[in-house]
Amino acid sequence: MASLIEELMDVLEQECTIYENLFRVSDTKTQAIIKGDIEQLQKITDDEQNVIDKVLVLEKRRQTIVDNIAVVLNQKNKDMTVADIIRVMEHQPEYQKPLSELHHRLRSVVMQLQQVNAQNRGLLENALEMTEFNINILQTAGQAPETANYDKKSYSGDMLGVAHSQFDSKS
Repeated sequence: MASLIEELMDVLEQECTIYENLFRVSDTKTQAIIKGDIEQLQKITDDEQNVIDKVLVLEKRRQTIVDNIAVVLNQKNKDMTVADIIRVMEHQPEYQKPLSELHHRLRSVVMQLQQVNAQNRGLLENALEMTEFNINILQTAGQAPETANYDKKSYSGDMLGVAHSQFDSKS
C-alpha cells in the first residue's frame, strides 16, 4: 500500500508541475490574444496540445493507481477518489499530509487555470465579434448608394426637402 501511495504522490506532483507550466503558458496566451499575435497564438496552442497529451497519460496512470488502492482497501474502484484516500490515511500522517498538500495544490492550480481559460475565451469571443463587425462594415460600405459620393462639380447647393423660391428681395 505504501508504494502505491508514493506512486500516487509522484503522479500528482508531476501533474501539478505540468498544470503550473500550463498556467504560465495560458498567461502568455492572454498576452498574445491581447496583442492579436496570431503566429504566437498558434504556437502556444500547439504547445498546449502537447502538454494536454502528457496530462492525459498521467491521468490514466493516476486512475490506475487509485483503482489499485481501492482494491487493496476493498472498496469499489469507481467510487474511490484522491480525497477518499486522504481520509483513509488519517492514521498514517506521514502519507496523509503530503498527499493532502499535493491534492490541494493540484486543485488550486486547476482552478486558476480555469479562470485564465475563461478570461481567454472571453477575449477571443470579443475579438471574434469585433472581426465580424469589421467584416460587416466592409461589406455594407461596398453597398452604399452612389448618390453619397459628391465632388465639387456635382454639388448644387440645394438641400433635400427645401424648396427655393424665385423671389428677389431687391425688387
